[in-house]
Amino acid sequence: MKKQLPGWAALLIITLIAGLALGCTFALTKDPIDRQNALQAENARKAVLPQADSFKKMPLIIYSAKEDGFAGPVYVEYVKDDAGKIADITIGNKAFAETNGFGSRALEPAFRDQFIGKSVPLADGDIDILAGATITSKAVINAVNNATQNEVLVDWCYAGYQNNVLAGYVAQTTVQGFGGPVEVIVGVDTNLTITGISVGGSNFSETAGLGAKAKDEAFTSQFAGKAAPISVIKAGGKAGDNTVDAITAATITSNAVAGAVNTAAKHANARINPGMEEAIVLPEKPEGVQIYTASANGFVGPVNVEAAFDASGKISYFAIDNNETDGFGSKAKEPAYLIQYIGLTAAEATEVDAISGATVTSNAVKAAVQQIANSYQGGAPAAPAAPAGEVKSASAQGYAGPVYVEVTLDAEGKIASLKVGDDKFSETPAFGGKAKDEAFTKQFIGKVPPLKLSDIDTISYATITSEAVVNAVNEACAYEKTEEKAAEGVLSASAQGYAGPVYVEVTLDAEGKIASLKVGDDKFSETPAFGGKAKDE
Repeated sequence: MKKQLPGWAALLIITLIAGLALGCTFALTKDPIDRQNALQAENARKAVLPQADSFKKMPLIIYSAKEDGFAGPVYVEYVKDDAGKIADITIGNKAFAETNGFGSRALEPAFRDQFIGKSVPLADGDIDILAGATITSKAVINAVNNATQNEVLVDWCYAGYQNNVLAGYVAQTTVQGFGGPVEVIVGVDTNLTITGISVGGSNFSETAGLGAKAKDEAFTSQFAGKAAPISVIKAGGKAGDNTVDAITAATITSNAVAGAVNTAAKHANARINPGMEEAIVLPEKPEGVQIYTASANGFVGPVNVEAAFDASGKISYFAIDNNETDGFGSKAKEPAYLIQYIGLTAAEATEVDAISGATVTSNAVKAAVQQIANSYQGGAPAAPAAPAGEVKSASAQGYAGPVYVEVTLDAEGKIASLKVGDDKFSETPAFGGKAKDEAFTKQFIGKVPPLKLSDIDTISYATITSEAVVNAVNEACAYEKTEEKAAEGVLSASAQGYAGPVYVEVTLDAEGKIASLKVGDDKFSETPAFGGKAKDE
């Protein structure tokens, strides 16, 4: 035992020396490493907001409220420090209209700075009331006390400054891609124009050669100079001022990045234009009253309109449903647009101004409103149009099992109704299960089969199920053609290819073996040098 003691002592000394050396190394390198990491982070922010020369980290949790002042609403927004006390406060926005020289002094630093360092709720005597502006002062104090916490939209946010003047904001948002979390850093200037984006993150695991291309400049550079909301279009889709091209075979990743960009831009807008969203309350859909409906084709698909009239013949309820382009035709569904129709006669409703940048959608709304105006006769009920034609059905393989559909076509061959699912439907409830929801099935109404997958907006994270519905619809609507050919000994069907439906005709001999095969019809649109070879002998 005594012979072993010197060895243990030597080992202990070596361990102590090594630990001391590591500690010294850490102490010597910690500050340089921290400075290097800070520099890299600063450079990352400058890369997406290049006009900024300095940055200030912004608190994410914002408290805001609005109270009636003397001349109008008084908006207040503030943030708290780690101790829960007010760290910064903004009083007023573009709607601020308090009297000059009196309530307007609530905007001055002498009044505003009283709130810094105070705990909420404020106690009597915490704030000195402005002389001659008691109503405005109390509106600010009440707004502070009644403020609610805003939703935290992003991971972090920095304000960027150029020569000490606000140049914009840089924010990071983490979204779910195809293979895992995707971190997106977005720069937005004070005009809410996207100045640049960066895609990646330590856990980035999108598929090499597909979703991983989201990090490439060829994809990210598309966002610069555009205004949110951004929408993603597939190959052959109609480009617009706020569209970007999807990465081939990586729609999920492409949409995830665009969604992150839109979220960051929304957060920036909330800081640049605080409290500007006024709540518009629309009349609810009435019970026991004739609801008039009409539809017309918009830019992307059908634009469906509902309206009800009061006893004086004026519109008392108005609603629009569509799948038009986000930020443009989609504005037809927003309260600010819909409220314009309330109180108008049927004839007056056809004269509502078009939506800027969405002429096709606006014309579709106008056409649908004109249909309603034609059918409205002082409250006389109009017979609702019923789907025409027999119900056709088929199944296609989904993600977890067969996906059954029932389709009804109208007299023009357009889809009048669609039902998805039966007792064997077993798609994942939160993903493919959404194929049964009206929000998904209504996209098919008004379209003429056969359909391509690009004709509809696929369900997020449920492309296989979405494709199964399209395939089943196409198969169901091809039954009649199949039966005609079957009488001649020819069988036929269609299935979704790369660029559209691929139609085949098969002839069997007496033994049930394939005697001949024809691929393609007038709708065949596969790539000539690749999928187009399916037609070759």
